[in-house]
Amino acid sequence: MNPRGTVLDHAAEEGLQPASNFFAEVTDYIGFGPRDSELLREFLPIAEPHFERITDHFYDCIFEHPQALEAISGGNEQVQRLKRSLVDWMLSGLRGPHDEEFCKRRARIGHIHVRIGLPQRYMVTAMNVMRLDFREVANRELTGLSRERLDRLHVALDRLFDLELAIMLETYKLEVEERLRRRERLATIGQLAASIGHDLRNPLSVMESSLYILRRRVSKDERASKHVDKIAHQIDECDAIITHLLEMARNRPPRREQIVASALIDSALETARVPARIEVRREGIEGLQLWADAALLKQALVNLFINAVQAQHDGGEIVISAEVHGPEAGEPVELTLAVADAGAGFDADTLPMIFEPLVTTKASGTGLGLALVKSVVERHGGRVSAENRQNGGAVVKLRLPAAVATPP
Repeated sequence: MNPRGTVLDHAAEEGLQPASNFFAEVTDYIGFGPRDSELLREFLPIAEPHFERITDHFYDCIFEHPQALEAISGGNEQVQRLKRSLVDWMLSGLRGPHDEEFCKRRARIGHIHVRIGLPQRYMVTAMNVMRLDFREVANRELTGLSRERLDRLHVALDRLFDLELAIMLETYKLEVEERLRRRERLATIGQLAASIGHDLRNPLSVMESSLYILRRRVSKDERASKHVDKIAHQIDECDAIITHLLEMARNRPPRREQIVASALIDSALETARVPARIEVRREGIEGLQLWADAALLKQALVNLFINAVQAQHDGGEIVISAEVHGPEAGEPVELTLAVADAGAGFDADTLPMIFEPLVTTKASGTGLGLALVKSVVERHGGRVSAENRQNGGAVVKLRLPAAVATPP
C-alpha cells in the first residue's frame, strides 16, 4: 500500500491537479458521458467472445519491438498473466462504472507499465490497434444495427480509448516527473557527499586514533570512560551519515544472491544494536529464502530497526513480518517485508514525504535513513510504503518483486 495513493491521488501534493479534477477535465474534454457508458455496457456481451483474440493481437504488436519485449522479463508465465489481466481490463472498461475509482484503477495499471519499463510509445501504438479491433468487432457483429446507432457506438468506443490513453499518459508523465525530481535531489546529495566525504573522514580517523589512546589512559576512571564512549558513538554516527550519503549517490544496482531471511535479520538487529528492552517478534520469517542483495537489504533493515528503537523510549516492540504474494496484474511473485513498532507513529503532515531525502521529524535526524530504504527497494524493482498502525505505532513495508528464492 502506498500512503500517498496512486500517482494521480498524490498529484496535488506534487503541485499537479488531483485525480478528481483530472478525471472531470478529461471526460469533459473528450465528451465522455453516461450515454457512452450505457452503449459500452450493451456492447460488452457482444465483444467479450473476441477478447482472447484481441489480446493475442495486442501482444503480437507489442512483441514486434525488441525493446518492448525486454520489459517482459518473466517469460511466458508473465505473458500469460498479462494477457489475463488485459482481458479483465477490457471487461471492466466496457462494464464500468466510469467514475473516479475507474480512473484510479487505470492509473495503477499505468504505474505497472512504467515500473516494468514498457516504453510509452509501444503502449500507445498497441492501444490504438485494440481500438481498431473493437471497431471491427462492432462492424462485423452488429450488421443489423442502424447506421446512426453504429456510429454512436463507434464514438463511445473512441471516447473510451481516448480516456484510457489520457489516464495512461498522465501516469507516465507523473512518474517521469517524479523520477526527474528524485534524480535531481540525488545528484545534489551526490555532489555534497563527494565534496565533504573525504574531508570529513580524515579528521574522523584522527579522532578515532586519539580515542584509542585516550581510552587506555582513562580505563580506570569510570566517568571519563563513559564520556569517551559517547564521543566514539558520535564518531560512528558521523561516519554513518557519510556512508548513507555516498550509498545514495552511487545508486548501484543490486547484486542478488540467495539469503536465509532469519540470518539476515539477526545480522541487521545486531548491527542496529537493538536493546534488550525492545521485544522482537517475527512472523512468517522461519524457513524463508530470499533472492536479493544481502548488503543493501541489510542496510535498509538496519535503518528501520534504528528508527523503531528511537521511536520507543520505554520498552516497546519490533514486529518483523514477511508475506509472499501470488502474481498480480502481470507481476511476478512478490514478497512484502514489514517492520512495525509501538511508538508514536508518523506525523500526519510528514507522512506523505517521509521517504524524501532530508525530511525528518527527529530533532537530531538527518532525513537520510528512510530515503536510503526507498533507494534500496527501488533498486530491487520494488516499492516502499509507510503508515500508522491502528493500535499505535508505525509500520514500513518493503514490497519486493522476485525476491523469494526458488527451490533448486
